[in-house]
Formats: sequence, structure tokens, C-alpha cells
Amino acid sequence: MTRPTFRQQIYEPLRDKTLHNVLRHLFVTEFGYADKVIFAEAMIERILTTIEQFVQPTNLLKPGQLLWLAVAHDGHKHASRRMRDIPQVPVILDLVTDQELQALAKGQEYPKTRRERITRLLQQAMAQGGVLAESDLSAILLFSLHRVSADIKHLTLVEDHSLPYRGTVHDAGSTLTHKVEIIRLYEAGHLEPDICRLVSPTHSLEAVMRYVQAYKNVTKLLASGLPANEIGGILRMSVRLVHAYADILRKHHPDILAQNPHFAGEPKSSS
Repeated sequence: MTRPTFRQQIYEPLRDKTLHNVLRHLFVTEFGYADKVIFAEAMIERILTTIEQFVQPTNLLKPGQLLWLAVAHDGHKHASRRMRDIPQVPVILDLVTDQELQALAKGQEYPKTRRERITRLLQQAMAQGGVLAESDLSAILLFSLHRVSADIKHLTLVEDHSLPYRGTVHDAGSTLTHKVEIIRLYEAGHLEPDICRLVSPTHSLEAVMRYVQAYKNVTKLLASGLPANEIGGILRMSVRLVHAYADILRKHHPDILAQNPHFAGEPKSSS
């Protein structure tokens, strides 16, 4: 079997964001068709054909808007599941706004406009009960996944925005943003219950306590002089996250890293 290409892995799942699969999910999860999927598929096709025959299109969208299917923000983490098996909700997004055009006309730089658009799309989807992924933004904006990821990293680390995309809301992908944000609040003196309310998107107390404990474990192992790769192996944590936690320690507890020969004198990373 041919291994899917990188672009196939990124964009093929988006093809499963259809009304057909929304109905399929309802039949399987709520109407008892988990063991009779083939019958559900046939019924859905008939339903959609009937809808097309009797429902006339209406002008619901304004100029500059688009209708998109987002993963439902229903309190569940839908990581490591096929898109066709994940509940989806339709969201109306402002792709181009009058304020945006006005800013461009006045000479605003394109990267700044693009980042403002990314922020707007993510927040609008969340307000309507949906969550967009970086791949959604890549398909909507026609920018590479690398460019979208770089923009989100700039918004979160440089401009200090908390963005509700799938990497943070559903722990999908390799994002570190929400974990680092929680630990920064912890080092700022906030208690775990307060962090639950302050971090965006909100996290359960159990999740916050788990991240704080992981940070404490990294701190102990760094103090013992271990390198990042060994710490990652012991804690089953990415080396990138170990370095991200080390950056926070360097700011708040520089004496701990001074004891570690693998980190002593090391400049602050950009993670």
C-alpha cells in the first residue's frame, strides 16, 4: 500500500467535512446504527437527495463571508480520530471585512493583516461552537501549513495572544502553547483553580494539575544534571517541551539550570 504524501495527510481529512458525515455520526452515536453503518449510509444518501429536491438555496451569507464546517467544541478531545468520525458544526466566517480592506488601503503590512484574519477566524468559529485546525486555515487562506504555524507561533509568543485552535483546544498536534501558558501563570503565582479560569481556552483542574506536576518533574531532573533527551525519555515528553520548560526555569529559577552542565550558559531558545 502506497504511503500517503505529506499534503495528502494534511488536506485529505478535510474532504470528510461534509453534511453526509455529520448525519452519519448522528446515526452511529445517537440512533443505534453503530453495527448497521451500511444501512445508515443508504438512508443518509436518500435523505440528502430529498433535501436537494425540496430545499431551495437562500442568501444567508454576506459578501466576504464563507460557510465552513468546524470540529465541534463539545467538551471532548477529538484527537487521533478520523474526521468522518468527529462531530462537526457549520460556522459562518468573515473571510474579508471592510475594516481589513480599509487597513490595507492605508498601507498596513500584509503579514499583520493575515495574522489579524487568522485570529478573527479562530475566534468566530469558537463563538459558534466550532474549532478550526491549522489545516483549515491553510485551506481557507491558501497559505502553506508552515506559514500558518509560523503566524500562530508569532501571535502566541510575540503578541501574547491565546488562540482557540485544535492544537490547544483538543490537544491535537504537537503544539506546546497551552502547556507553556499554564506554567507561565503558575510561575507568576496563580493557583491551579485560578489558572483554569485564566487560561484560554479553559482547561479542567485535573489537566492543569497534571501540567504543573510535569513541570515540577522536569525541574527536579534538570536540577539533577540530566540532559533534555534523557528527561524526555524518562517522562515520555517531547524534547521540545523540556526546552520550553527550561526557558521558563531560566527566567524564574536560573540557579537550577546553572547546576546542569547541559544547560548552563545556554542562551534562551525561541521555543
